[in-house]
Amino acid sequence: MEDWTYGLIIVICGIAWVHIFVDYRRKLMRVMPGVEQVAARKREFSTQISEAQNNSDHIVHSIGDLQHEIESLDEKRAEMQKKLNEAEMILIPPGKFDMGSNIAGKEDENPEHKITLKGYYIDKFEVTNMQYKDFIDVTDRRPPIHWRSRTFPDPRAGNHPVVNITWNDTEAYAAWIGKRLPTEAEWERAARGDHGNEYPWGKSCSPDFTNFATPDGSTSPIDKYPRGVSEHKVWDMCGNVGEWVQDWYDAKYYTRTPEANPMGPENGHQRIYRGGGYHCLRMDIRCAARHFTLPTSSQMYIGFRCAMDAD
Repeated sequence: MEDWTYGLIIVICGIAWVHIFVDYRRKLMRVMPGVEQVAARKREFSTQISEAQNNSDHIVHSIGDLQHEIESLDEKRAEMQKKLNEAEMILIPPGKFDMGSNIAGKEDENPEHKITLKGYYIDKFEVTNMQYKDFIDVTDRRPPIHWRSRTFPDPRAGNHPVVNITWNDTEAYAAWIGKRLPTEAEWERAARGDHGNEYPWGKSCSPDFTNFATPDGSTSPIDKYPRGVSEHKVWDMCGNVGEWVQDWYDAKYYTRTPEANPMGPENGHQRIYRGGGYHCLRMDIRCAARHFTLPTSSQMYIGFRCAMDAD
């Protein structure tokens, strides 16, 4: 092969190499900004991750501080609530009373029997609409079914007893406020006193003492009837609204009631409410009268009051 042929080949190879190199440089220049951007984004992400981790640690620490503060505040609230409870309640001292009756036709009240109770507190008044609204506002519990926009429909009824609440609702309220429901025996002693009164105020009954015998009526303010206050200075225990108590209902329970601090049957299907209501006649608002319904039931004539141990 001639020398010029070799020279031509070398020139062609050189031109091809220059073309490849130039093309590589051109592609490299296009890729390099992308690589630099990736590196920059990686550094940015690393910085953000580090900042997020620091913020997360700070948030966790802050949450711990807030939880501790909430626990401390809740303890203070419970302590203050207990003092407030005692101020708003009536102390029923330890003692004995006659529970039930011997009235024919009222077998679930029979027989009248002597009961001994330890001391306890009971609410001076029935729980009001306003008090119950505070409870549902704080706990977000379901309001009574007749309320609208989570408040009682009549703005003038703030000091009327709350109604249309189930037994479970009352138990939740009592626990929230640091109390409990009274037992049936505790309720009856607070209502009839230690002298066997037929009604909280005595033996006779008239509209001067309580809200009753008005089937088409409604609740009244909890402090409307000063003449109806019981021997222990508890208001509105009979009439106005019936009041949920702790016990399950058993028509034969009085035949085997413990002599001291009875707690009611261990189980059952229906819960007791006492005191009758605005729709009841005088026979059904007696201190000894017993009423019962399902614990999931809610009625316009059933409310409640709370009790608390006197320890």
